[in-house]
Amino acid sequence: MFHRRLCMECGRCIDVCPEGAIRPDAALGLLTDRDACTACGACVEACVYGARELVGRTWSVGDVMSIIRRDRRFYDNSGGGVTVSGGEPLSQCPFVREILRACRREAIHTAIETCGMGSWECLESLLPWLDLVFFDIKHIDEEGHRKLTGASNAPILENLVRLAEAFAHGRIILRIPYVPGCNDETESLEGIIRFAAELERIERVEIMPYHRFGTSKYDGLGLDYTLGDLEPVPAQEIGSLTKLGEQYDVEIRIDAA
Repeated sequence: MFHRRLCMECGRCIDVCPEGAIRPDAALGLLTDRDACTACGACVEACVYGARELVGRTWSVGDVMSIIRRDRRFYDNSGGGVTVSGGEPLSQCPFVREILRACRREAIHTAIETCGMGSWECLESLLPWLDLVFFDIKHIDEEGHRKLTGASNAPILENLVRLAEAFAHGRIILRIPYVPGCNDETESLEGIIRFAAELERIERVEIMPYHRFGTSKYDGLGLDYTLGDLEPVPAQEIGSLTKLGEQYDVEIRIDAA
């Protein structure tokens, strides 16, 4: 990852790159050819300004647990614990399962954040080691979901139904990322809430307004941020959406982050 604001264009990264993958660009600074880069980390070690960062690493369960244990005092005092997020936890199911299992052995509260796009067998295998599941629903309509994500929402909804039936010992919180122009129409939101109302053990629905916290990561990875012109949504502007839950007896919260 390249943080241009920190770069002094000293050229050390160019000198040490064994693949010759870094070159100066008048508009973008010292540009990395992602196809040529092997992520060896030589440029990161050479950069004294912290403008280059190696963000992909291989970790063992023991490595992760050593980090988790550092905050044990906070878990105990707050009632919180460990949330495995992503990416998507279901894409690394065996590894995630072993982390959750290790946390459970040490009496640490466990949760995952998932979009639900994975096999039921994978999700089911995590349940014995989980206390809480944050489950995202982006769109209730099949066509609308395909348009937004390129994939069907059928396996996601099926996994949610199965989860609500099987997760008797845990909590489920449904989350809706609220993105203007994508899934902000009342019909779609009401459809998700109505679906949630038909399931057991859905504790509440959280609506998460669109923000732009991730734009710097796109810049650092040399990727185009396709929603660059979309403005963040202040939570107070959509506070009235909580009323959608009243007719279905579903608690709705607006995430203020």
